[in-house]
Amino acid sequence: MLSRVANLFYWTARYLERAENAARIVDVNAQLVLDLQVRQSDERKLWEPLVYVSGGQELYQKLYGETVTEQSVVDYMLFNRRNPSSVASGIATARENARCIRDQISGEIWEELNAFYLKLNEDDYAYYAQIGSGEYLNWIKTRIHLFYGVADSMIPRTDMWWFFQLGRFLERADNTSRILDVKYYMILPDLSEVGSALDTLQWASVLRSCSGFEAFRKSRRGQLTLEGTLDYLVRDLAFPRSIAFSLGEARRALGCITVGTEFHARNEADRLLGVMQREIESAVMKNVLKSGLHEYLDDVQLKLGGIHSAVQDTFINYETRGAKVLG
Repeated sequence: MLSRVANLFYWTARYLERAENAARIVDVNAQLVLDLQVRQSDERKLWEPLVYVSGGQELYQKLYGETVTEQSVVDYMLFNRRNPSSVASGIATARENARCIRDQISGEIWEELNAFYLKLNEDDYAYYAQIGSGEYLNWIKTRIHLFYGVADSMIPRTDMWWFFQLGRFLERADNTSRILDVKYYMILPDLSEVGSALDTLQWASVLRSCSGFEAFRKSRRGQLTLEGTLDYLVRDLAFPRSIAFSLGEARRALGCITVGTEFHARNEADRLLGVMQREIESAVMKNVLKSGLHEYLDDVQLKLGGIHSAVQDTFINYETRGAKVLG
């Protein structure tokens, strides 16, 4: 398989997952704002965290100056094509990647992504406000899930599928860490709120934004607590949006790509994934909270960045001299 084609499949999945995550981050914040609006009326305090947790504060200031309102942040996260992490940018880039490999994918896959792109291209903040945040963001998530369903039914289980899965789950692990960061480090109004009824309500909102509230209730069956929720979203091996599950699926995809090849044992991406997988699965949330959850999540994101770099060095940006052939 050509490394160029592999890279396009890999990034198509990452941009789709990133677009969905942008919608989920706006969704969790919109729900939390409803819980906090009685206590906070400053829009900057309520919406600025989204800009910081997405790592785009410098670009945001260039585009919007010092203004921080619900409208400006939602526009930045959902519709602004100059923000490479916005929903609109993610879907547009995924579509362009798919166009470049049009001969490798079925007509149904292309039509689904293209139709989504064309509809999203017509939308703006005014339409979002008219429809309502909950309904509009659910529409975005549903369209992305619909694409995944079509892809799951149509893409052969060859290297191109496993590169798609590898990109999808590496991005998902990073995204879940950012959703947790929005809630815990940036939005919690006061340390005195930890463990309160309001705090419990907010963690329920986070679980719902990860589509995990019902699954959490069935799996854990206990009271919804900070420690329990974190443990579920970080370490649970059965929940599809947890960090541990995502790492496991990414490593499985990587194994399917390199199975039967000589250099699998020397694959740096696989080694880093294995180390991180063991660290996540052995983590104790009580100790993580004591040492600092924000710092822990930052470390998770840095390690995922290192794994991504190793994937690129191994399969995409390698030296052609002495290169190994897959498949």
